[in-house]
This record gives sequence, structure tokens and C-alpha cells, in this order.
Amino acid sequence: MTTRSSSEAPRRVALYARYSTDMQSPMSVEDQFRLAERYAAREGWIIVDRFSDRAISGTASHDRADFLRLSEALSSQTRGFDVVLAESLDRISRDPEHLARFNKLATHAKVDIHTVDRGKADTMSIHMSSLLSSMFLEKLSANVHRGIEGQVLRGLNGGGRIYGYKPGTDDRGAPVKGALDIDEIEAAIVRGIFRDYAAGMSPIAIASRLNDEGFPSPSVGSKRKSSGHWKQNTINGNRERGTGILNNDLYVGRRIWNRLCYRKDPLTEKKRSTLNPESAWQVVEVPELRMVDQDLWDEVKARQASQTKRRTKVETTDRNKLSSGQALRRRKYLLSGLLHCGLCGSSMTVAGAGKYKTYYCASAKEKGPSVCAGFRGLRDSIALPLVLSGLREDLMKPEAYETFRNRFHKRLRDSQGAAEDKLRLHDARVMELETGRRNLIILAKQGLGSQSLVEELNQMDADLARLAASRGEIAPPDVELPEGLPELYREMVGNLAATLSEEAMAGRAADELHELVDRIVVDWDAEANAHRLTIEGNLLEMLRKSAPSKLDAVSGAIFAEVGCGSRI
Repeated sequence: MTTRSSSEAPRRVALYARYSTDMQSPMSVEDQFRLAERYAAREGWIIVDRFSDRAISGTASHDRADFLRLSEALSSQTRGFDVVLAESLDRISRDPEHLARFNKLATHAKVDIHTVDRGKADTMSIHMSSLLSSMFLEKLSANVHRGIEGQVLRGLNGGGRIYGYKPGTDDRGAPVKGALDIDEIEAAIVRGIFRDYAAGMSPIAIASRLNDEGFPSPSVGSKRKSSGHWKQNTINGNRERGTGILNNDLYVGRRIWNRLCYRKDPLTEKKRSTLNPESAWQVVEVPELRMVDQDLWDEVKARQASQTKRRTKVETTDRNKLSSGQALRRRKYLLSGLLHCGLCGSSMTVAGAGKYKTYYCASAKEKGPSVCAGFRGLRDSIALPLVLSGLREDLMKPEAYETFRNRFHKRLRDSQGAAEDKLRLHDARVMELETGRRNLIILAKQGLGSQSLVEELNQMDADLARLAASRGEIAPPDVELPEGLPELYREMVGNLAATLSEEAMAGRAADELHELVDRIVVDWDAEANAHRLTIEGNLLEMLRKSAPSKLDAVSGAIFAEVGCGSRI
């Protein structure tokens, strides 16, 4: 105990207290203050200020408002205390760097650091506390990681809320720690996102639809600061990292854990994620949590891959280093970038203008016969009709129509599920409005009403009436193929060929063709003394671009995928 003469003024002390998580008792701060008050009383000190941080880790400093305020007070010339008193040094900080800096500030300001458990802190005790804290944090991290891994391997959730699911229960309805059950309302929204994306909607358009319909985003109810609105990134996320609605493997009954590693940035003190090697991932099959069927998942993955392939192709093949938008705007001709030499595989380049516009092998033309012998140039006026004729012939083959018919029938079945999900969401919204309306009526009967309450009741009544009128429009359709489907199919093929033939549509049609045709290989047939073209790609998807209005009931989702490799 420190001994002071009666003539000296009592020392002024600032107390600091902290507890780590919201699972600890908030009384912990008051308990720490009580112990510190007893210590100060024994020393004959006067408590002049109190600082505390609640439910914040001891490894953070930027997020601890009172720790920052205490540190700033140490640096101030007008500070009003001589001692900082805490229950223990790890209450001040568990981070060795933070604790060392705090000690430097206190030493410079000639302020002593005392703890209830150890008394005055010297350099040795601070270094020992830092070492023990580092060891504690390292062991704690390993233990937590091991515990979560065990949870995951037992088929349970590793922590954190996952959109589309709710806490699981056993057969008696009792909660089971780490278990999940499907939330049917949110699951309907998830399936709607997958269907919309597979049908060609962009993530921005999907987010806009969800916001228009008033569905809260996954951030609502979480600790994240958010407007509660859906955003493009919420849906699209990062495919490689498994983030975003469209990339969550749990929706197809597969839990992937330890895909990402989270480390704290020493400068910002914010956690940053890095991708772990695939060998470190833990993959557990949980089929009972599947909410998206495999075909729909595969369609979404295929569209994501095609979008990535298209962007990568533009970025890597644009020899003038233009942006992807500029590179796409350069496509003036339908076949631009699609023709490849059958001898060496190089792209074919165009020369000439008007009716003399001709495609040649770029390697043969620019590098000489040692690289590619080349062959006679292919006139655009000959190539374009051949390609359009090939498209038409391939699409009119019986096997192509049969594939289309099967896919069309599947789309009708899928639309049944979509309508059922819409009805589920519709009825949930009605229930929510009816509950709110009943509560407002109770308030009105208690005399707590106001003009705004009356207006809100009127709006609810209008919304309920609108929902009641619209319910019949979203009834699940019968799974029956429309009459005259072959005739409609022929009409779609004809519309496609006509659209691609329009000169004014060349740029737009070229963009669409690049998405659906991998390449067109050009060879020279010496016996026939003519060119031979082979189309490689999924051509039937082009039909969705020209679907007649009679098939609007399936929301433009009519297409089939057939690898066409026939010769023209």
C-alpha cells in the first residue's frame, strides 16, 4: 500500500471497465467499478471520472469509444487525473500493441496504471500481461475453430443467421442448438430469385423487384448497419467465395465451411476475409435443408459461367486495350469475332467493304505460311446466308424440337412451383396486414386513435382489397402443353432468322450470338471447291429472343440447350 503524508493532496483516479460480449452480464461493468472503488478508498484516492465499454472485444481499439476517450485524455494537457485504475490489465486491452501504446501515453503523461489484482503496473507486468493475452487469444481462437468444426461435421450450423432458415427444433418443438429448419416464406423468396436470374433478369432488376414488393433484405434483424433494402451484391455476391444468395450451397443441401479465413487488418482493425485452399474446406451434405432443385441451381451456375466467360473474353481479346463496353460497341457485323480458321484455330479477320467484305485467317495473312497455309477468303455475303440457313436447319431438326418440347414442359412444371411460392408470399402479406389492422382497431377502441391512424387503416383496407382481387391471377397453371406448339416453334425459328437478317440489328444480334455460339469453324473443301462452316454452341436459347406473345405466360423462359455441331 502506498504511504502519503497528510499534507499531500489525495491522488485523482479515473476508472476503466469493460466486458467482451453481449452474452456476458452488463452488471460486469458495475462489478468492476465496485472493486475499483474499494481499492481507491483503501489508497485514499478520489475518483474523478469513469470510462467503460460494453460488449466489445478487448482486442479492438477503434470501436471502443470510452477507451479512445481515455487515451485522448492521457494526451491532453488538461487531464484531471493522476491514476488509471482497472480490475486487470486485460480489461484495458488484450492486444499487446494497444496495451504498449497505452502504457507509453500514460508514462509520458506521468500517470500511473494500477489494477485491482496486481497493484501498480510496471514495464515487466505489462509485458507479461501482453504475452499471456496473446497466448490466451491464440488458444481461444483454436478452441473456437475446433468447436465450430465439430458442430458442422455433426450437420449443425457453424454460427450466424442464414437467409431462408430459422432456428431448428426437435419433434417436441424444443429448440436445438445449431439446428436449422427451412423458413417457408424466405425460401419462397430465394426460389424466386433463382428463377428470375435463370430466366435472364439481372441482379439489379431482381433487387428492385424485391424492394418494390416490400420484402425485407437479409440484413434486417442483423447487427449490420443497413437500410434494409435489397442490393445487387446481396443477390450476386462473389461466386468464388460463395457469398450472395445465388452462391449459397446450403440452398441445394450442401454446407461448405472454412471456405474463408477471417483476419483482422492491423491498420483498420476490421476483419478481412481471404479464400482458403479447397483442401481446407469442410463439405457436409444436409439434404433436409435443400430448397432449390438441382436443375434450377445448374441453370443459374451456367448463366453465371457464361457471363464470366463473356466478360473475360472481351477483356483478354481486346488488343486495343479498350473497356469491355467499348469493345462490344465495335461489333458492326453479325459474325464479328466468331469465325475461326479450321487449319490453325486462329480468328478470322475481315478486309474490304460492302459487297467485297471478306474474312481471312489472321495468322495466314499477318504471319505467313510457316504458321498457317490459309485458304481462299470467305465473302461475308456468302458466309451470313450460310450461317442463318444453318441455324434454321439445325433448329428445325426433330431432335431439336423434341428437346425444346421437353424443356417447355419442364418450364410449365416449374411455373407451378413459382405460382405456389407467390401464393405463399401473398398469403403471408395478407396475414401481416390483417394482424396490423386488428392491432390498430384495438388502439382506436382504447381512444388512442388519431387522424394518421385512420389514414393507415384506410391504406391497409385498400391493400387488403387489392391483394384479395389479385389472388386468383397467381393460381398455379395446369401442366398442359398448348395446342399448336409445333406451329409456334416454327414461328419462333422464323422470327429468329428474320431478326438476325436485319442490317439495323447487326450490333445487337452479334452480342446475342456471341453469348450463344462459341465459334464458327471455317474449312476449305478442296473436292467441292467451297467453304465448309461448322457451328459450335447452344443455339436453341436464341429462341427466347423471338418468343411470340402467345407464349408470354411462361415469362420468356422458353428455351432449350442443344449442342449443334452439324456442318453447313
